[in-house]
Amino acid sequence: MQNMRLRPIVITVLAAFAITGSVLLLTTFKDQTLPAEVSDDTISIVATIYPMAYFADGLLPDASITTIIEPGVEPHDFSPTLDDVKTMLDADILLIVGGVETPVDAWAMDVWNDRAEAGKSVIVASAFSSHSDPHVWLDPVYSQETVRQIGRTLTVLFPDDREAIEAGVHAKVAVLAGLDAEYQAGLASCEIREIVSAHDAFGYLARRYDFTVHSIAGISPEDEPSASALADLADLIRERKITTVFFEELLSDDLARTLADETGAKIDVLDPIESLTSEYKSQIGYAGIMKENLQKLRSAMVCQ
Repeated sequence: MQNMRLRPIVITVLAAFAITGSVLLLTTFKDQTLPAEVSDDTISIVATIYPMAYFADGLLPDASITTIIEPGVEPHDFSPTLDDVKTMLDADILLIVGGVETPVDAWAMDVWNDRAEAGKSVIVASAFSSHSDPHVWLDPVYSQETVRQIGRTLTVLFPDDREAIEAGVHAKVAVLAGLDAEYQAGLASCEIREIVSAHDAFGYLARRYDFTVHSIAGISPEDEPSASALADLADLIRERKITTVFFEELLSDDLARTLADETGAKIDVLDPIESLTSEYKSQIGYAGIMKENLQKLRSAMVCQ
């Protein structure tokens, strides 16, 4: 990678996802001055959550990638420290997810504005949804375009690294396209096309592969259901013969177990990949977790 220090330039990358599935990608330039070769400092990329770090990893040679939310931390319970905010402010490239679902997302939006006002170098990759669901990284098709757009922006900032960046984008997109093909084939023929999950994190995945998710909580797992809502959900599980109630490793499984006990359904873990939850998950990474999720969905929906 050529030696650079980023000059004042603000590049905002917005990935806007409509309910219809169309993708609109906008890149706006506040200052079109390109980077100048003045330093051999390593370029620092900071992401608020793991999936955004994964999408950027391997695209820019020798870049340092940091995730604000560390492995094993539940994003909805996480509040950034002053050091975290400083890390975001000082980053050469900042990657965030829109929807402001968690405290770190809200902080990052404020940091984004502060950096823009100061004219500092920043790339902000943000996935906004018309139905306020930020979990777009679980859709491997949308995620391919996110990777491509990050790559396109990086080639503007680092034209000497164009070939390496494009090769990294090609490799990452190939992984995501492979996951899409596996999901398409794996969920093509299922006896049951419904599941129950702890919170409403799997909407993009369900729309992409044509199944229905009934959530115990809302978009945020802190939105606990009423007793009547739980009773209705139990009735639905019995009526639709739903086999599995999914919960998440970093959240309480009390409600999931209660529903399972009342209905005779199984319980299992379905990972929203908001944070790496163990050393094992760190080793298999995004693609490995997506593959494990697919096998659990196939079992829950009795797929051929």
